[in-house]
Amino acid sequence: MSRVFSVLCLTVVVVLSACSLMKKDADHGKSQSNEPAKSETASPQVSTSTEVSIGGLKVGEATGSYTDKGQKVELKYAYAGRGERFGEPSLIVLVTDKPIPPDAVAEEIKSQTLFDKEEIRGLEYVVDDQSMWVRFHPSQYQESTSNKLKDYAVEGDIVRGTDENNDISDGKYSRTVKFVARIIK
Repeated sequence: MSRVFSVLCLTVVVVLSACSLMKKDADHGKSQSNEPAKSETASPQVSTSTEVSIGGLKVGEATGSYTDKGQKVELKYAYAGRGERFGEPSLIVLVTDKPIPPDAVAEEIKSQTLFDKEEIRGLEYVVDDQSMWVRFHPSQYQESTSNKLKDYAVEGDIVRGTDENNDISDGKYSRTVKFVARIIK
């Protein structure tokens, strides 16, 4: 009888150990899934089902600053969309100090309403394969150059780039910015 009891106890121990290992594997699988980690902070870009991080920035984020007539402005948010500039279809990137409400992004790409009211400040880019144009808001200072954004890429509906002070204004205007934005439809 004691031998049966020992075998029974050993069987119970083995089954419990196996269950414990299976639970650990299942928990580990959850933490290693393809689901992105939930962020404690809200994304500045229009809400999406996945968080993408490129070069340390999440989609909709920017880092850096610009100087406009001696006033430094920190940049945190990035938006992109298709619109028309200079009579041509263009990819437009807005890099701003404050978030643009999701329902206002398309209008801001089209007509710079919040920029014009000075509710937000930032840079407006039009970039193509040969050149780059940038306008400072609120001053309306503009530069056009054959220099391109560093690390500029459009991959699917994500655009990214780095602008490192292509200063041609004798120091009145400067910019150093990095951004990742989703192109709105």
